[in-house]
Formats: sequence, structure tokens, C-alpha cells
Amino acid sequence: MLRRLATPRLPLGGGVLSTTARAMSRIGKMPVRVPEAVTVSIEPIDPETLPARKPRTLYRLAGILKRRPSAESLAMFGTPLRVTATGPLGEETVNVHSLLQVTNEEGVLSVTPRCQGTSKLGRSLWGGTRGYLDNAVKGVSRGFRKGLELHGIGYKASMEEREHRGARRECLVMRVGFSHEVVVPVPPGIKISTPTATSISVFGTSKQKVGVLASRIRLVKKPDPYKGKGIRYEGEVVKLKQGKKK
Repeated sequence: MLRRLATPRLPLGGGVLSTTARAMSRIGKMPVRVPEAVTVSIEPIDPETLPARKPRTLYRLAGILKRRPSAESLAMFGTPLRVTATGPLGEETVNVHSLLQVTNEEGVLSVTPRCQGTSKLGRSLWGGTRGYLDNAVKGVSRGFRKGLELHGIGYKASMEEREHRGARRECLVMRVGFSHEVVVPVPPGIKISTPTATSISVFGTSKQKVGVLASRIRLVKKPDPYKGKGIRYEGEVVKLKQGKKK
């Protein structure tokens, strides 16, 4: 009985896989255009001022001293950078790892890896850092907005001044079917408005802060899978389940 030999699978187009292509990043190579109203400054960060993620105990310190400097350490590629974007809406700061180099030439930001694609950490940080810089430039120039909608009988939201932790602060007050009102204080750097009684608009210069706050507001009353009542994103389509049949 003849055994059928398995043929190797080739990529689409019949080409050959290349190891050099994996070292490049299509997103990381894209330049970041800086508008005229935005100014960008790049300055080095002193490694001694960076806080440690975990407290350096004697056990961890002994392990750190045993390890030799690797290709992903600060001693190999220099010091990290701090990129600050200042625009008409505010200021945003992005810390860049020492494995990457950021240059500003004639209003165009470019991110390049110092490791030339030889470090796995450098390749993984390349595209993400470019995205952070792009979001910072867009945030200080035009900002980010996230809209939410309230669906349900008697559901409404308004902006009021409430007592929060011993001080009067502007808060978002929502009535979404509970026996009590849900009060969400407005964090610094974020603006919340209610164009109508059933719509909420979250605006800010930081895309991360706007998205996190909008998701927390949505989690107060997630859309019901059977009736659709709750808080949903603007334009979000909720696929309703079918109820019991008699």
C-alpha cells in the first residue's frame, strides 16, 4: 500500500517566506503628520527618575545583578525619550522606549527601531508607539469624542453639580431603571455633555481616557439582549434574542 506524501504548503502567490519581512512593521513605517497648530518636543529621560514597576527587594536585586546586559537593555541602546505634543486643546505626553528612535523633520514624526529588527521587543513596540504618537497629535489638535445613547422608558441623563468626596464637582447623573440615581464624577481632562436627555457625549484629548470612561458608563446598564434597554454606543447595533414562545 502506497503512502501519500504530504506536500509543503506555500503562501498565497507561490512566494517564499522571508525572515527579513517579519522585522518590518507596516504601521510603524508610516509617518505622523504634525499640523501647523501643534508643536512637538523630544527630550531624553533620565533612567534614574523612572519608577520601578515592582519594589526592588533583596531577592529581586540579587537576580538583577546576576543577569548580564542584554540586547534589550538600556545600556545597549541608550536612554528612553519623552515626546510632548502641545496644541490648541491641551498637551499630551508619550514615553518612548530606548529601543526606538523618534525624529521630527519638517513637521513629520518618524519612528525607527534602533535594534534594526533584531530584537523581538523592538519589533513589537514599533507599531504601538507610532499609534500612541499619532493619537497624541490628533488629540491636542481636534480631540476625540465618544457618543452613547440611552434606550428605555424613563431613561435620561443630565449634568449636575453634586457633592463628591467632600467637594462640589460636576457629575453625570443617570436614571436608568434603578431605585437610585447613578452619579459619575467627571475626571480632569474630560468633558461630558448631554445634548439631549437620552444622549451622552464624552470628549477629551486622550483617546485612552475617553474610551475607558465611555466603557465604564456603558457598563452601568448594558443593553438587554431581549428588549434592548440600556446604554449603548452611538450607532451600536444590538442583536436581540428571541424570547420564549407560548
